Amino acid sequence: MKINKEEFIKSYNATGKGTSNKIPCTKCQTEITAFGSNLEGKIKKAGSLEILLDTFTCRSCKSQGKVKTVKVTVKREKKVEEEVVYDIPKMKISEKRDVYLKDAPDIMESISGNGTCLSPNYYLDHAKNCKGCAFYSHCQCALKAA
Repeated sequence: MKINKEEFIKSYNATGKGTSNKIPCTKCQTEITAFGSNLEGKIKKAGSLEILLDTFTCRSCKSQGKVKTVKVTVKREKKVEEEVVYDIPKMKISEKRDVYLKDAPDIMESISGNGTCLSPNYYLDHAKNCKGCAFYSHCQCALKAA
């Protein structure tokens, strides 16, 4: 549908609206909707309504003239990691001792030296008395004196 430019301009100047809500593309004659603030923005961009009607091109015609850029992706090859074998010597942090507590006086002294009773069940069962306890000779606990 071809619009009459002179009537469209007269109508727009008189009422602020054109004879229709659509403007034809000058290249493909496709009608594009343009009214209100959208039409005002197009007029400001073009300079005047006459220039807009003479030079308006739709979005699809504008994009046909542009060269499309194609993004090329290059897959990188993964680096093959060689398995590295480290020669780490085994370390003995402490020697394991399989002993009973009553056979190791150094362990008894280190435990009871900070106030821990080595046999609290014996202490409580014998009326808070340590005499006769298996750990009595090496015990450093403060309860022993009591």
